[in-house]
Parts: sequence; C-alpha cells; structure tokens
Amino acid sequence: MAYAVDILDRRSSHFVFWLPGLEVSAPPKLLLGTFSENGSKNEFQQLVRQPFVAVDGKPGLWLLDPNDLQPGLTDGTVYHYWFQLGGLTVTDPIAFTVDYSYLGLENAKARSDSVQPPTVVKFRDGKLWACDVDGQESARTPIPTQSSLPSNNHMVIYELPTSWARASTQTDRANESGAAAVKVDVGSFADVTALFDVNARGQHYGSDASHAILQELGINALELLPPADAKPKGDWGYATAHYFAPDYDLGTASQLAVLSETINKQGVRMFTDVVMAFGHDSYGDVYGDDTRANVFHLDPNAEPENPDSYEAGTTGGQKRDGFGGRPWRYIKTVDGYDPESGDGDTTTPKTVQPAWAFHRAHLTRWMVDFGVGGLRLDSLNNVGSWDFVKSYRERAWALYNQRYGGDADKSKFLIVGEELSMPVDMLTGGCLDALWNEKWQQRARAAVLGESWGDDDFEWTVRKLVDCRQDQLNGGSFSDGSQAVNYLTSHDIEGYRKNRMYDFLADSGVTDTLEIEKRAKLAFVLLLTSVGVPMIFAGEEFADQQDQSQDMARKQTDPVNYERKNDGGWRQALFTYVALLTKFRTACPALGVDDTNIFHVDASRGGKVLAWSRGGGTDAAEKPVVVVANFSDQDIVDEYVVPSFPDKDVAGWREVTHDRDVPAEWIGREPLYAWEAKVYTYWRG
Repeated sequence: MAYAVDILDRRSSHFVFWLPGLEVSAPPKLLLGTFSENGSKNEFQQLVRQPFVAVDGKPGLWLLDPNDLQPGLTDGTVYHYWFQLGGLTVTDPIAFTVDYSYLGLENAKARSDSVQPPTVVKFRDGKLWACDVDGQESARTPIPTQSSLPSNNHMVIYELPTSWARASTQTDRANESGAAAVKVDVGSFADVTALFDVNARGQHYGSDASHAILQELGINALELLPPADAKPKGDWGYATAHYFAPDYDLGTASQLAVLSETINKQGVRMFTDVVMAFGHDSYGDVYGDDTRANVFHLDPNAEPENPDSYEAGTTGGQKRDGFGGRPWRYIKTVDGYDPESGDGDTTTPKTVQPAWAFHRAHLTRWMVDFGVGGLRLDSLNNVGSWDFVKSYRERAWALYNQRYGGDADKSKFLIVGEELSMPVDMLTGGCLDALWNEKWQQRARAAVLGESWGDDDFEWTVRKLVDCRQDQLNGGSFSDGSQAVNYLTSHDIEGYRKNRMYDFLADSGVTDTLEIEKRAKLAFVLLLTSVGVPMIFAGEEFADQQDQSQDMARKQTDPVNYERKNDGGWRQALFTYVALLTKFRTACPALGVDDTNIFHVDASRGGKVLAWSRGGGTDAAEKPVVVVANFSDQDIVDEYVVPSFPDKDVAGWREVTHDRDVPAEWIGREPLYAWEAKVYTYWRG
C-alpha cells in the first residue's frame, strides 16, 4: 500500500534505518527473532543479527533486504525485531506496531524511557507487511464521501481520552485493609467503537450504561487524545514514544481502523491529538549524550544561544520544556537523503530538516491509513517553530486534497492548535485553521455564576461568548466561527476554575443538584448556540464529577463514570437536554453561519437578561434561532416580554430545549425562570 513517502514505501521491501547526519564506526544491525511456541512472552528466540547496508549515494539511509537474511525467513511468519547501533538496542523509530508484552513490559512501572519494545512485522510473499501483534494485517479505513461528513461550522466535537471509554473499579493496593477502591481507566479502541455502535462489543465490557452513548448524544466529531503509542500505561498519551504506531495499551491498528470506519459511516469525523513539542522516541538515544550532535532533539539548557531553545521560536523568552521527554529540534538541516521524496545523493545532496520530515511522515501514516478528518496540535508555544507548524499544516491539507482527487471540500477538514495566548496571526499566517478558545471557557464559567469576566461588564462578557469575533485577541480577532473551538471544560484542569463543571459549581457555592442542573443547562445553551466550534469534554454531557482528589497542578486523572448518565434523575435529564441541543446544532442552518445579533439587554435587571439571534430572514438557510437567557436567580413566572423579538408574525415557532410548539400569542412573552435559557426557531429539520 503506497504512501507516496519514500521511506514509508521502502518499508515493504526492506528493513529501513534512517540516520541523518550521523557518522558511524560500524554498520547498524538488525536483531530479529520470534517468541517460543509455548506462547511465553519471556522466551525470545533470536534468529538473525545481521548488519544493514549503506545505500550508495543516499547518505544516512541504511537498508536490509529480508530475502537476504540468514537463516532465511519463513513465509507467513510474524517476527519481532530491534535495531542495534554499537552497544545500543532501540525500537525502530518508524515502527507501525510495538509489543510491550516482551519481558513483562505490560507492567506500567517497567515503562521507563530506557524501555525499547520490539517492532512487529510479518514476512509474506518476499515482502514485509505491517501487522498487529497477532499477525492480522489491518486494512485502511475506507474513504468516506464528503457529502456524508459535517462541515466545520456544524461540528460538535467530543474530546475523549481513549482509555476513558471504560472505567473500572480497582482495589487501592496502598490500603492494606483492601476497603478503598478507585476508578481506573481501562478502555480501548474497541470500547470507543462500542460507544457509537450498539451492535459492537467492547474489548473490556459487553453492555453497560456507557454502551452507544455517543451515538445517542449525536456528536459528529470525535477527538481522541494522542492515540499514538506512549510508554506510560493508563495515562494521557502525551508522552509519545512511537509516532507511527497506535498505542499498544489501547488496541491494535485493525481496531483503530474499525473505529474510524464505524464513525465515518455515521457521519462522524475523527480528529487525533498530536504532540510535537517533545518526544520519548528512539532517536533521543541514537545520537548519544552530546545533544548538540542530535539532529532530532535538543536540550534547551545546553544551547541558550539557539533560538530553537525558546518557546514560539524567540530568544530571550521562556525556554521550551520537554516534560520528561526531549524537545524536538526544528532549526536544523543536513545534506543527504530526503526520506519524503527519495531525492538527495552524494553528487546532488538534498538539504533536509530531519524533524520536519519525520513528523510529516507520521502524519501521512495517520491520514492515509486511518482516515483522519482533523488534527489538534498540542502545546504549540512549546513546539517553538511556527515555520514547522505551517509546513505540517500544508502537508495535512495536501494529503486531504489527495484523498478526494484534488477536489476536496475545504469546509470539511480542520487543523486546530492549542496556544493559550491565542495568537490570531497563527491563523492569518497560515500556520493553523483554528485555535482553542481558552477565553471562552473562563467567560462561560463567570456567566453561569452571574459574574462578568476580565475588563468587561456582564453584557460584554456575554456578547463575546455569543460571538467570539467580538473578542480582541493577540494580533486581531477571529473572522469566522470555524476558527475558534469553544469549550466549557477540557482535559487541562491546571489553574483557576478549570475543573469539571460539577466540581467548579460546587466549589463556587452551588451545591444543590437542581441548581447545578440549571446552571449546566444554561452553560450548554451558550456552548451549542454560539459562534464557534463547540467541544464537549467526555462526561460533561451529564455533569460527571471528580471522584478522586482534584490536583490543579495536573491534568484530570479521573476517568468518566458513564454509569451516572442513567441515574434516572437530574443527570439523565441533563444528558437528554444536551443531546437535543447537540442534534439541533449539527443540523440547523442558522447555527452554521456567523450572523449574530444581541437585540435585547434588560438594564432593569442589571443586564442579566439578554436575547440574541443567530441567522435571520425567511430564507431556508437563514431562519433564525433566538435565545432568551436569564443569568440571575430571579424567576419571572408570569411572562417576560422581549421587545423586538424577530419575525413574531411568522407561523411555526417552537422552543427547542423542550421540543414544543409555541402558540403565536406567546412569542416573545413567556415565563423565564432563574438560570434558564429558552431556544426558539421556526426552522424545521
């Protein structure tokens, strides 16, 4: 299966070791073997230890034909292998499948950076085939029709750590009595598939409260937190070690392909989270202790004069942080073999940026094999090089266009970046298509407490929530709703008022569950009717809460307790409410355009009652959505008159959140209760 990337296409005919800019005293070697027939993963049988061959005219490229190995390989057999360089044994940096079961590495405590799991490959018909640990060769995700997928302005993204697809109770071993239990995350790609398909059987469960919840919720974009392999087990996946391989603990490439195909058939796009600020990969060790000689990674403290050592690519600022890994080196070139084009020889050397080429190659793997429909790029300030980010985005768009024969719909692919200073010039400069809208979260949380945020009064706090284009940011403002990803909560809980909504409200003195339900519903009206791309963090759709202690210095450690969704009470009611709004958001034309008008601010109530419209006119694509919201604890039980309510004389108005028709005489004059928002439209889907 061709990738149109030279180093990836060569891997079907050869073992490939790319060592740009590295002089070696002896050729690297391939160490290959199988596990014993009794199935014990502790009995590795070494069969081959054979040197690679340097490719004439391709400096840095080492190849080994599997048909030249001695003893010869057996057709149809699955092999495990490592690369050896001097006294160092490492994982293939471009491994498509790794196996931690070797020597008991399934134990999370054994997963230090020194661990180098073997790569898995099948030898068949004289070629090398990527396969799962069990030998299954995964098929590529079929390309969905563009018409079946949502446009960016009609997406509702669900942010999910894959392992949170299933939570389990485990006895806390630190408690000698055995009485204490904690929730641990044990989900897999197969379990995520079961969140969408009632007929799918998850890997760790058959049927429970979480089964097919995401199909029921109606989201149409799934963002998996980094699905590439990371060494820690039961963690977030941000310590990426093997960029081309699906995470061993989350399942196989075949299961990931099934997940992607399953959701694509439901009109759901798959986003993947990518970490390129730092890595825990094999190249960190291959180049030795002298980090200045490493063409892939750097130590910012050892190179204070290097602009690549600083956040956002500037000197004199904050140094980049490897967070236990090694920052990628982006300002570095070597002459030799180009792994992307295959060009570059000793007579006409090609100037190559190794880290750029490496990351664009794994992007190709994920786009081509798993049908990725969008990307979220993590911690861009810590990446440091906006030139690289721009190059990465350009390659992603090129791959997307190739997917549809050069005639791709530009509204159905998106590159989102996390840069919390929110520099809009990353959008205007072509580095990104969208940014995480960090300010939106803070404004929304203030609003559901009846508070203003920052330097704005309450009216402008809401105005900037409803239409993010009104916000003045670093370098300008958003020009289109697809440029801003809005969220109430994310996986990052570090800092003030960033914990789960349930816990945030409880910490703010809102402890009665009926009051929490009211505020959460109001928050979701804001999220799902405002300009921007809404993102729901897993579990917020039914106000899940933190069961373990909240450590604001860390990411959220608690997996979702999906059993709460079917509590038969207020949480189930909240889920039904959010699902109704989610399906409305994904379908209603007016919520896919930017036209917004706040036409009513009630000064007599301190500006805490506002009304706004999205869309407008009588055209089918612009039949308005009108929201009337009460951000106070005052019930208006008789009727609340909204002056200038648009299109009052048009028949067919309905209130969306309760799915009821509104009599003509009630338009613009219904009761409005404390912390309530009513959503009206005469659009009929």
